[in-house]
Amino acid sequence: MELPQLLLIFWAALIFWVLGQIWLAQIVIYPLFAKVGAVDYVHYHRFYSQRIPLPVIIPGFASFLLPFALALYGPIVPLWMSSLNIAAGIVGLLITVMLEIPRHDRLEKDGKNDATISELIRYNWPRTLAISVQSVITFLMLCHVFERI
Repeated sequence: MELPQLLLIFWAALIFWVLGQIWLAQIVIYPLFAKVGAVDYVHYHRFYSQRIPLPVIIPGFASFLLPFALALYGPIVPLWMSSLNIAAGIVGLLITVMLEIPRHDRLEKDGKNDATISELIRYNWPRTLAISVQSVITFLMLCHVFERI
């Protein structure tokens, strides 16, 4: 197996990991934010924030940025696959930086706020869908590349 195919396999493992993470956050973790008491909220959010870099943040940002490397150095796939993968990554990155991170910062600084938690959940839907799109495209890429072997 050559480097481009190995890059695609690495990418697939990464994006499918991130897919599980984002759906867990959307369906379980973010809704649980509303269930934590106001007195313990800042401590809870800090505990959460300190533990997510390795399993969530690093793979998440990699999923936003690696589609560029995959398009340049990965196996040859139809242009629409690479383009849509990159576009979905950009959507995820913009939502994370412009909408999600500021709300997490607000919750960690100011404590529990039901409106902010609702926004966090609502604004995470487009990111969840963007990562889901990347996962479907990745599956199609795998089919395209490895059907020839």
